[in-house]
Amino acid sequence: MLMLPALLLVGAATLVGCGGGPSYVHDRDGVLQITLDEYRIRPENFAVKAGRVHLVVRNTGRLTHNLAVEAFDRPEGEQPKEYGRTDTLHPGQTGSERAPIVLKPGKYRLTCTIGNHDDLGQYGELKVEK
Repeated sequence: MLMLPALLLVGAATLVGCGGGPSYVHDRDGVLQITLDEYRIRPENFAVKAGRVHLVVRNTGRLTHNLAVEAFDRPEGEQPKEYGRTDTLHPGQTGSERAPIVLKPGKYRLTCTIGNHDDLGQYGELKVEK
């Protein structure tokens, strides 16, 4: 009989620990080392200081991919504002953004803009802090 209350207590403690949001990889120098494959961005969530951000992206997948930094929120039916992007990377290639990216504090979306890769889960989050 004592076993049931103990199990309920363990289950409740487990649920409390599962909350929270995404965990972020903190980068101090503004250089994001990112790997792309089918259909993931790794690491998925970054946090950086405001200012210049440099993307170094490697495609380890079998398909072509790219990486764009876009506005986190967008009006429905409109294209998101794009802050920077890599060229298309073929399997095994490494690349960086086309032009310097300077970001203000806020949230941005990291995504592959090729085909429906975003819809298949190839996206992440960039949190820019003061």
